[in-house]
Amino acid sequence: MTAPQPQMTINLNLRGVGFHRAGWRHPSATPELVNSVEYYTDLVRTAERGKFDAVFFADSPRLFSEREPLAMSNEPLTLLGALAAQTTHIGLIGTVSATYNDPYDIALRFASLDHLSGGRAGMNFVTSSGDEMARNFGYDSHPEFSARYERAAEFVEVILKLWEGRPVRHHGRFFDVDGVLPIGPGPQGHPVLVQAGASDRGRDMAALRAEAIYTGSSTIPNGIEFYEDVKGRAVRFGRRRDDLRILPGLVPYVADTEAAAKRLEAELEELAVKNIDVIGQLGAELGADLTVHDPDGPFPFEVFPSEDVFRRGLSRLERLRTWVQQENLTIRQLAVKVEKGLGVVHWTAAGTGEQVADELEQWFRAGAADGFNVLIPLHPNGTEDFVEQVVPILQRRGLFREDYTGTTLRAHLGLEIPGRPFDAVARSA
Repeated sequence: MTAPQPQMTINLNLRGVGFHRAGWRHPSATPELVNSVEYYTDLVRTAERGKFDAVFFADSPRLFSEREPLAMSNEPLTLLGALAAQTTHIGLIGTVSATYNDPYDIALRFASLDHLSGGRAGMNFVTSSGDEMARNFGYDSHPEFSARYERAAEFVEVILKLWEGRPVRHHGRFFDVDGVLPIGPGPQGHPVLVQAGASDRGRDMAALRAEAIYTGSSTIPNGIEFYEDVKGRAVRFGRRRDDLRILPGLVPYVADTEAAAKRLEAELEELAVKNIDVIGQLGAELGADLTVHDPDGPFPFEVFPSEDVFRRGLSRLERLRTWVQQENLTIRQLAVKVEKGLGVVHWTAAGTGEQVADELEQWFRAGAADGFNVLIPLHPNGTEDFVEQVVPILQRRGLFREDYTGTTLRAHLGLEIPGRPFDAVARSA
């Protein structure tokens, strides 16, 4: 007998009105609804109808941008708790900052969501970035890189101990926890751990702890590099390659014709605020005066700051370096890409459902991805278009499920229940 063909994972990003920075200005957008549970319920039910593995809600507890007021507005666990009651199968992944939260509280909240959703919860842990966020929590500045990652490592360690359901006696550098959760392990053992680090330290943490990894790969070659590097690190930590799913971000513009898809992308770009000094904005982030360099010449790598002085996320810094190096970008080209992509390195596909499916298949078969984190540029129409036009093609090619075969997020991802053999997943899901 031949082994079944591998199938890809697909998650939907629930970012406000969509990933495009000008999405809220488009005539088809409904920005007045982004704080209503009905709005998100419709989006998630559409994704569930498309048999998506999970929906993912990011979190940045600060004003994201004065120019993009509707990027992120709701607290993830509150929203996902409401959505758990409106859905039956789709996974529910929320983001939490390991820098500005305590592990006992977070462990209990995610364990509660996992129980109440029937084993569909996932926790994306981040270290956050920026002094403006620190000031929201009573600190003058954001902690330096090594301290953030040491705290995050201990944060996850404590949460995993608590999720085991036994009394915890933990006394570390950052946390003293002496207690036990009032609820035991849920239907999937514990929520799926998700991470998005791209720096060397972030890759190590992902390889050691994460079960799904969001990445900003922008081409198949750098996708393969990240995929092989992190999977290799996981094996060196004693894990199997299949113990984690690597999911690059995709920004898809889908329409009946390629011209219509590209026209939508152009419409959104036309709506974006134009009076922005993108080079000055990039220079301010990097802490460098870029005006002394030729904006259309080779990018001067010496302007990239060292890790110990860069206050933003080091995953972001590493992705910017890789972007410049592998795509030979000038200062102007990088500045424009950073502005268009909200500072996140992802690849964009614009075309018919078949054309977008072709690109997904190329990445998947090349070994650059186990699946994708889909960042719809404009909700709600973009979500419907992807489900109606891309998913059926992937299903016909045998690359994506036609129906759910389990009820937990681990079952969807093909992950083991912690402490139990792999074949127990199917029996308990």
